[in-house]
Amino acid sequence: MDLTRRHVLTGAGAIGLSATLAGGRLESAHASGTAPADPDYVLLTLFNNSGFNGQISFCLGGASCQTAEIGEVMYAVNRINAKTGNPGNPSADPPAMGPTAKDFEILVQEFVDLGDRLEKLAKGAGKGNRVTYRQRMMRASSYVAQSLFFVLGGTEPDNEAAYFRICQERWLKSARMMDRPVETFEASTPFGEVPCYFLPATSGSGRRPTLIVSSGSDGQLVECMAFGVTAGLDRGYNVVLFEGPGQMRLLFEEEIPFTPQWDKVIGPIVERVRRRNDVGLVGLVGLSFAGMLCARAYRRLDLAATVLMPAAWNATLLWGDQKTMDIVKKTHRLPAAEKAKAAAGVNAGFEQAWASMPRSAQFNIYKRGEIYSPRVMREARAGKTPSDYYGLLEAMLPFVFDGDYRTAGLSSNPVMLTRNQGDIFFNGGSGEPPTPTTGKYDQPAYAFGLLDNVPDRKKKFVDFTLRQGATLHDQPLAPQFATEVMFDWLDPFMK
Repeated sequence: MDLTRRHVLTGAGAIGLSATLAGGRLESAHASGTAPADPDYVLLTLFNNSGFNGQISFCLGGASCQTAEIGEVMYAVNRINAKTGNPGNPSADPPAMGPTAKDFEILVQEFVDLGDRLEKLAKGAGKGNRVTYRQRMMRASSYVAQSLFFVLGGTEPDNEAAYFRICQERWLKSARMMDRPVETFEASTPFGEVPCYFLPATSGSGRRPTLIVSSGSDGQLVECMAFGVTAGLDRGYNVVLFEGPGQMRLLFEEEIPFTPQWDKVIGPIVERVRRRNDVGLVGLVGLSFAGMLCARAYRRLDLAATVLMPAAWNATLLWGDQKTMDIVKKTHRLPAAEKAKAAAGVNAGFEQAWASMPRSAQFNIYKRGEIYSPRVMREARAGKTPSDYYGLLEAMLPFVFDGDYRTAGLSSNPVMLTRNQGDIFFNGGSGEPPTPTTGKYDQPAYAFGLLDNVPDRKKKFVDFTLRQGATLHDQPLAPQFATEVMFDWLDPFMK
């Protein structure tokens, strides 16, 4: 993902690092920010800026499961555009004036206000009006989730933890008003106690198929409703959610970053869930970044079925600044003195480049960096330049899962991998074969190709397409269609 900036990385021992990428662009992919998506795959333009447009499209798509109201969202969109002038993409050709910190803050505050209004309306209805209270509180959670997503780009980034708590508290209040209320528990993992939520199936009795839904790098529990929770409950599944390392409470309050050892997160949850007398077969779905992480859980755990939606295998290839990533890969195992020299050069150049990066570029690095590095999180919340760019990229190096796919034949578990047309993160936008010169890979197709020792009857590859309305990363405007496909595949293995 292009972050338009002439990135001259100079400094002691930069090991050939200077004027990095073709066209003088510092890129930072694995973000939903400044590089515009192919317009052929964008079905709805709420904002000129693709980062704003992509995230709020997820919010709007949640209307299919009552986590949003289209009119409420559009009212907020119109107010934001009126106040900001609807800025575009700094990395467009020709470049546009991108959103400023003030523009980010306007978006943040509009959705804070909308969420507060819905919370007030929920309380006004009272818990005696159970359905109204539940629906309004769920939307109140969803709206502040949008503010949480963008807060690091605004003028008050230190509100991040507070917005998370509000989002989570509202979701839990809503979930406790379901016909069969949510139950909370914790699972002991090597990374601490993981908060978990058991949502009983809305129909049936006895042992029910149970699906663990693993959110991605920035999805909140309220956003999971559209990606397996509501559809699963309607189909007679129990559903389990959790706040893992790199996510939610463990990230925003305890500063615990992501781990590639996702089997050690999912495994204890599976063990706890299987102790219940209302749990039958247990399956797993990994959403977005978890479509990569859950490859390890699929390989190493005894699961009835796994869905990787969409699938991926290598986080280092998602970061657009591949020139610097290559430097880190080549130097991180050098003797300490040589590595320190390389790191000093990278960090000095990055600090020099930072001040003149567009705000959307800075936001992307903050947002995608905090999930790997508590140091980046603290600096982002303080509005400071990340001081260890080398260390941030080094933290991504273990997130490579080709070995898990290659050895998956040792597992007998069925697996489904998905891909989206126009996904600029996991397949470079087009779904075309790998193009090593650009560093953009069709990760879902490559990962599926590694499953050559898995029997055909136990693996499936699904393309989500423009005709289905399921374009872009995680099909923001087609969650209902995607879950229909997912559960139709899951049912024979789970029921």
